[in-house]
Amino acid sequence: MERRRFDLELLSITVMILAVLDLCLIVAHPDDECYGTGGTLAEYATKGLKTGLITLTKGSSGRSLGLCSQAELPEFRAIELQNSVNALSISNFVQFEYPDAAPATRDSSHKDDAPALFLGGLQDFIPEATARVLALLETWQPKVVMTFPPDGSNRHPDHIASHQIALAALEQGGHLARGTRVYGFANPVLLNPDWADTWKPPTHFRDVTPYLVPKLRAIAAHRTQALSTVGFLERLPERIVTETFRRLIPAWSEDEVIGSQL
Repeated sequence: MERRRFDLELLSITVMILAVLDLCLIVAHPDDECYGTGGTLAEYATKGLKTGLITLTKGSSGRSLGLCSQAELPEFRAIELQNSVNALSISNFVQFEYPDAAPATRDSSHKDDAPALFLGGLQDFIPEATARVLALLETWQPKVVMTFPPDGSNRHPDHIASHQIALAALEQGGHLARGTRVYGFANPVLLNPDWADTWKPPTHFRDVTPYLVPKLRAIAAHRTQALSTVGFLERLPERIVTETFRRLIPAWSEDEVIGSQL
């Protein structure tokens, strides 16, 4: 059954638009595509450039806010994600079905707690997920890939795993040797002093003010994650209008000039 699912997935890949993507985003959860990169994705689409999104989990351990039962949440969030994809005019989109890491207790804030407070999740499926992402990238051939930085931005284990999966697939597929550039989300300020040893500042600041309407529509699509939206606005309101990234590959040199062009 597992082999048949993988074969069907490969078949679906072959009927996608066989064209080089200008930008591909590889993230862990539904809603990871909109807060920090929604404006950039919308800008690329507006300019006629091709974009792609790989969402690795169903987000089944997230909040439902009473909009559905916990059992219904994965499919509910899949619909929310599709609405976000439509708002951002993403041309190539695949969502995998892996479970996301569950907070050890429902009182835990799964946005800010340390990895030790999470159970399971994407980290248990890294080799399999890497193989599936590798197959997609072979078809999409992205020029630029965005994902989480090595520490996951907030040390969430799913974020860290998505970084590891993206980098492993790019390396195994020879994309890095062929010049694919890789960027990670980069918070403009240190959010937690305990993360100072891994936090690195942005190298790229992108004004996405002209693309706020599709970005806000994408954020609004994730109704079950309204508390996450509030939390993002409380901590990083500037990233709504200025999206910030750090170039990971090629590694950033401190004598380079900070810019906006990816």
